[in-house]
Amino acid sequence: MAIARPIHRRLFAVFDRAHGRLSRQASKALSLASVKPAQATALLYLGYHNGCQLTELADGVGSNNAAVTGLVSRMEKSGLVVRRSLQSDGRGKTVHLTEKGLQTRERVMQILRALDERISTHFTDTELETINRFLNIASDIRIE
Repeated sequence: MAIARPIHRRLFAVFDRAHGRLSRQASKALSLASVKPAQATALLYLGYHNGCQLTELADGVGSNNAAVTGLVSRMEKSGLVVRRSLQSDGRGKTVHLTEKGLQTRERVMQILRALDERISTHFTDTELETINRFLNIASDIRIE
């Protein structure tokens, strides 16, 4: 016999299931722009922080420096971004969108707006504010 538990004890499981399914659907939709979800996230971030350093990009997309270095390398090979050395410190690198990156970012924005619209039609503005607040809090949780 299953033990009934309050809903709050299943938040992570529900979130993880939703994340997996939503990621797969987003991946399908983003394939129309020939990008993976991680690349789409980087393109979105760079649209607001073009020319940022790799460490800032890593923090902005919620990843570590090594993963972002690989991601940027793949994006560079695809012609979406270029890396430039910092003038003040030759070891540091900044990441810049190319013209192709800007165009791809716009396509990604259209795809994600459509996905957002499909999701948000089921909720009121107040509910969406609560969901957004929850997700922002959840993304900032640190395990000590």
